Amino acid sequence: MPILMGLHILVSLGCAVHVIRTQRQMYWIFILFAFPALGSIVYLLAEVLPSAAGGPTGRKAQAAARKALDPGKEAREALVQVEISRTPGNLRRAAMALLATNRADDAVIMAREAATGAFAEDAAMMHTLALALFETGRYDEAADQLAAMQAAHPTLRHPEAHLLHARTLEALGRLDEASATYDSVSGYFPGPEAKARWAMMLEGMGDHGAASAQWREIVTASKHAPKHVRRTHRRWLDMARAKA
Repeated sequence: MPILMGLHILVSLGCAVHVIRTQRQMYWIFILFAFPALGSIVYLLAEVLPSAAGGPTGRKAQAAARKALDPGKEAREALVQVEISRTPGNLRRAAMALLATNRADDAVIMAREAATGAFAEDAAMMHTLALALFETGRYDEAADQLAAMQAAHPTLRHPEAHLLHARTLEALGRLDEASATYDSVSGYFPGPEAKARWAMMLEGMGDHGAASAQWREIVTASKHAPKHVRRTHRRWLDMARAKA
């Protein structure tokens, strides 16, 4: 145990030297020594590895690590931009950031304002408002918004909105319609989420045979998927493997 602690301290010291030599933000020094193991891991992911990689993967790792350190940063920055200029784009960005930090009621306010005027029938704005309404439990309003979106864009293929429609129908207890909608969207939705949510609904209905078939299809499809796809959809794939 003392050896392990000493190793943690040595790693933290090495990271601290790197902070100073590369002129990183000095708050890293506090993080490194306040959290000897976790701080070093986060620093390596956020600063060292991305610099070494120098490509898109490295930048994504850096962004993910910084988000883990400060999950509310995007929402704060988005709200500042709204204060500067209340454009539909800024309002939508703020709404999505607020949803990511479980502030759905505030997101509805931003999304509703974004989806007005010239952007009242913009697909992205309408979907964001429907999503915010769904997350606050206003399922009837979400369904109305999705119906209006479909009417305004009858030929648009929008997998996220299509899946949200299925989830809204399920939440409203319209299970036969929800099942048909899940069936439709799972055929082209990018990833296993639509099929997994359909399987969960079928389980809730007591149709375990149909649910098991969906879980098995997810597992079978994952065997042929690239590694990065399996990593991106790990939550749903792990669930499918446990239930198949």
